Amino acid sequence: MKVNDRLEVLIENMDKDGQGIAYYNKKIIFIKGAIIGELCEIEVTKVLKKLIQAKLIKIIKQSEYRRVVDCKIYDKCGGCNLRHLSYELEKEIKSNKVKNTLIHVSKIHDFKFNSLISNNQIYYYRNKAIVPFSKIDNKVICGMYEAASHNIIPNTTCLIEPKLLDQILKIVVNYLEENNISIYDETTKKGLFRAVMCRKTKDDSYMVVLITTSNYNFSNLVNKLITIPNIKSIYLNVNERYDNVLLSDNNILIHGDPTISEDILDHQFNVSPNTFLQVNNQMAELLYEEAIRLLNPTKEDTIIDAYCGMGSISLSIADKVKKVIGIEVVESAVEDAKNNAKRNNINNSLFINGKCEDVINEVVKKEKVDAIIFDPPRKGCDKHFLDVIKSTKIPKIVYVSCNVATLARDILYLKDLYDVVEVTPVDLFPRTSHIESVTLLEQKK
Repeated sequence: MKVNDRLEVLIENMDKDGQGIAYYNKKIIFIKGAIIGELCEIEVTKVLKKLIQAKLIKIIKQSEYRRVVDCKIYDKCGGCNLRHLSYELEKEIKSNKVKNTLIHVSKIHDFKFNSLISNNQIYYYRNKAIVPFSKIDNKVICGMYEAASHNIIPNTTCLIEPKLLDQILKIVVNYLEENNISIYDETTKKGLFRAVMCRKTKDDSYMVVLITTSNYNFSNLVNKLITIPNIKSIYLNVNERYDNVLLSDNNILIHGDPTISEDILDHQFNVSPNTFLQVNNQMAELLYEEAIRLLNPTKEDTIIDAYCGMGSISLSIADKVKKVIGIEVVESAVEDAKNNAKRNNINNSLFINGKCEDVINEVVKKEKVDAIIFDPPRKGCDKHFLDVIKSTKIPKIVYVSCNVATLARDILYLKDLYDVVEVTPVDLFPRTSHIESVTLLEQKK
């Protein structure tokens, strides 16, 4: 078999990212866009020793799980990748992804695996979007990045982003065009306007952040934007860096309130431009509720919340425990957490700025810690951090993960001292292959 060969194959399975799987001469074939049960004509694009990659040419027999794609840029955009199949099948693929990865990588089998948690809200669920700008044929455009690239696909409407994003972007594009504002070029490193960030809260309050390479008077643009009554706050974010990081720490309030307010499990949190917040608020609440259920805290417990950010998990469990100690390396996030504790009249929380592994060692020297909960970034936990967890022998761990691969790797490292008791997948990112999970580990008896 060679590149450009065409085959007729039956799709017998789906991989962890939603690609169709077929077999030919004992080789596995991965076909993007194909769905289990379909008979397809495919064209080979790459031949490796043990696998083949192919593109879908024609569906001869269609799957009952196939759905009409409702996005005009779906075949190019790097955002969603599962809009062509039913949400029920998507949830099944995601559950299998979590379970199978833990079994195969962590080498664990004796644990309770719960049904995936979802509220089935698959439209407009994101509370944050960052949209880059560029110029094509001397015309201002904005949109989503093409998959695995920094090429911008012109588009202002997205079915998973905040609802008012389309209206906001059209106002900004028109203003930039009418006033001949230069657009930042990643190649030449020249130009003023880079991107727009939009944040929204549960009560439909919006924050708009205009990201530029230098300070600029956008008062006329502000006057146009505030015709949208939901917009409560507008910032200018000046980013002089030449890399791909769009948002800097240099925020200048140019209209309205310095923060918007988000409600999470009946607690109020101030949201500023750089605040870390789960992008799906309704599902974040279900995620935290599941984490609390697995933690099963009592009024006698002292809990550590590592990687605590602005304290959303810490403050959600504070009324159920004796004391919660949040640890975070980002100083501004710790200040946010302290302010959020004051705002919610929570007096049994302590927030400490520093590396988790260093602070945990100091905490356990002073008091008995009953459990630790952590929600690390996609790269998972640092080995030194896990060594500290093992050395302190904290009895119970609740691990919130946005990347099952690094979760499985970390569990494998902890399994000599901890048993995996229970795992629950939670779908914060419908129509994409991303999946969160919550895992309970307990010290071996």
